[in-house]
Amino acid sequence: MAEIVSERYALSLYEVAKEEKKTAELLEELEAVTQVFADNPDLMKVLKTPSIQFSEKKDTLQNVFGGRIDPYLLNFLMLITEKRRIGLLPEMTEAYKQQYYFEEGICEVRATTAAPMSAELTEKLKAKMCSVTGKKVVLKTKVDPSILGGIVVKVDNKQIDTSVKTRLQELAQQLTQTIA
Repeated sequence: MAEIVSERYALSLYEVAKEEKKTAELLEELEAVTQVFADNPDLMKVLKTPSIQFSEKKDTLQNVFGGRIDPYLLNFLMLITEKRRIGLLPEMTEAYKQQYYFEEGICEVRATTAAPMSAELTEKLKAKMCSVTGKKVVLKTKVDPSILGGIVVKVDNKQIDTSVKTRLQELAQQLTQTIA
C-alpha cells in the first residue's frame, strides 16, 4: 500500500517537473532534501507529530527549505506533510528517480572495491557498463576493505562478483566438499 502511495505522489511530482522541464534539477533537490531528513531525524519527527498544527509544520518547512529549493518541491513537501505522508519521502524519492532514469535511458551501476578506484579505472568501468547495458550509466562507487580485492558490480538485479573474498569462500567450499 505504501509503495503504491509513494509512487503516485512521486509520479505526480515528476509530471509537474517534466512540464516545467526541471526533472533533473528536482531529482537533485529531492535527493538533497531526503538526505537532510536522514541527517536530522528530529525534523522528520516534528513533521510527523499529529499534535503539532499544520501551520507550524508549514512554517518549519518554509524556514528550513524556503528559498533554498524549487517552489514546486517546497509545495510538494507541504502537501505530503499536510496529507501525513512525509514519512514516505525516501520511497517517493526512489520512485521519482526510477521514473527519471527510465525516461532518460539511465542505468545505475554500483561498484564496490577494496580500495578507491582511480579516475581512469572509474571511467573505463563506466564506459564498459555503457556498452554492456546500452544506456547512460550513473556509477556509484563504494569502498569495502572486507572484499580484499577485485570488484563487485551490481546492475539492475544482476551482480558480478570477482572479489577475492568470494573466490576464497568458493575455494574453501570446494575443499570442504573434496574432503567430506
